[in-house]
Amino acid sequence: MSRKNQTLILAERIARKLVAEQTQARIMLGFDAALIAAHEALGMGPGRAAAFSAAYHEAMEELAGLYVDDAEQNGDKHIDYAKGKRDALIRKIVGEENFVEFDRAYGAAYMDELRRIRVKQEERGT
Repeated sequence: MSRKNQTLILAERIARKLVAEQTQARIMLGFDAALIAAHEALGMGPGRAAAFSAAYHEAMEELAGLYVDDAEQNGDKHIDYAKGKRDALIRKIVGEENFVEFDRAYGAAYMDELRRIRVKQEERGT
């Protein structure tokens, strides 16, 4: 059995760190946009911002957990069950005319991103 090249190991470590940092930046951009939109559309101010933040992070953890657990614990590599649960919830919230199904909304690279979200949430203790 051959050993991995040390340069390759270092390159993989650097790439994982870079992707994790990019994931955090995308999450924060989405959260900032959600705060701004809630303020603009719903008049949310400081009083409700903390409750919104807590609900946002809880929903993020629940969704990431749903998808990752469906794949890892239930052996559903295509996460069909989790996609169906998400689609039903989002459809109920936004209505049929505004609904976008999981595969179209998330695109192809969702599982790797969801695992990183779960790790970030655990690091933050939320």
